Amino acid sequence: MKDLNEKKVDLKIDFREQRSGIVSEIEKLTNKIAFELCTLPTGDYMVGDKIIVERKTLNDFLTSIKTGRIFQQAYRIAQSGKNGLIILEGDKTMVDSSLMSRKAVQGALIHLTVFIGIPVIRSLNIQETATLLIDILNQSQQQELPRQKHIISVSPGIHINKKQRQKLFLLQNLPGIGTKKGLALLKSFSTIENILNASPADLTKVRGIGNKLAERITAILHEPF
Repeated sequence: MKDLNEKKVDLKIDFREQRSGIVSEIEKLTNKIAFELCTLPTGDYMVGDKIIVERKTLNDFLTSIKTGRIFQQAYRIAQSGKNGLIILEGDKTMVDSSLMSRKAVQGALIHLTVFIGIPVIRSLNIQETATLLIDILNQSQQQELPRQKHIISVSPGIHINKKQRQKLFLLQNLPGIGTKKGLALLKSFSTIENILNASPADLTKVRGIGNKLAERITAILHEPF
C-alpha cells in the first residue's frame, strides 16, 4: 500500500549529474521543487515521471556521435514509452578542436529528431539548463502531456502487442530493416540492447540479413562519422 505521507518527487536526478552544478542552480531559482538523487536506468533527469531528459555538453555530444552512444541512448529513451528530450548545452567556444564536419552533426540531429523522434533543445550553460528543466516541469503540471507517437508499418496478417510495436519502430529506423527483418531480429536477439551490441557476424545469422546489410547496421550504430 502506498504511504499517503510519502513526499511527491517532481524531479529525479541521476547521481552522475551531481558534478554538473545543475542541482545548485535549481535550488537558487526555486525552493518549490522536490527532487531526488537516484540511479536512473535511462537519461539524466526524469521530470514528473513523464519526461526523460538527456543532457549533453557540445563536447560530449560530438564524442557520443563518433562512438554511436547518443543513438543507443535515444533508442532506449524511445523504447521507454515516455516522452524524451535531449538538452544540448554550450556554445562553440566550449568545443575542443574537432574534425567532425557540420554535415555529419546535422545528419546526427536529423536522425535523432526525425527518425527516432527525440527533440533536441539548445542551452547556453548550466544556468539556462536549470531554467529549462523548471519550465518543462511547470508546463507538464499545467497541461496534459501528449505521448510522443511513432508510426510503425506492420504488414497485414502480422499481429504484435504494444511493446513489440515500440521495439519494431526502433529497428525500422535502421537501414534496410522492414517489418519482417525487424521481427526476425527480435526473435533471434530478444532485446534491442542485444541487437545494438551484436557483431556483423552475429547479425548475418538472422534470415534475410547479409554481410553488407549487417555492416551497414553496425556502421550506423557504432562507427564514427
